[in-house]
Amino acid sequence: MMDTIIWAIQIGLAIIFLYFGSLKMFLPIEKIEKKVTWAHDYSISKLKFFGFLEVTGAIGLLIPWRLDIFPILTPMAATGLAMVMAGAGVVHLHRDEFKMLGLNVFIIFLLAGVGFHSLIDIFGIEVNV
Repeated sequence: MMDTIIWAIQIGLAIIFLYFGSLKMFLPIEKIEKKVTWAHDYSISKLKFFGFLEVTGAIGLLIPWRLDIFPILTPMAATGLAMVMAGAGVVHLHRDEFKMLGLNVFIIFLLAGVGFHSLIDIFGIEVNV
């Protein structure tokens, strides 16, 4: 049951990060600024780098754990994306976008759950709750 819930969370997070990461990587700056309020604060190269981090993190959330190919990469991807979201939270805090800050914290908690669950699964730790 828990594996199914975690897998659904992983898919949902991957879709979110793939979408927003792809926007930043492939759209022109004018279109990015229409979708992301803070885009004009950063250079296009930084936006592309943020997008790259999000896309590679999204792939890392799904592929290694599901295919059992270097599954340790999944908690590493979750940790990396949590750091990206922490940075995003700082940006929203400076811009007084408190609703977005709450969303950042919520996503960080989901990523932490994915990371911990995949570590427990990798190392075969028995958890009785």
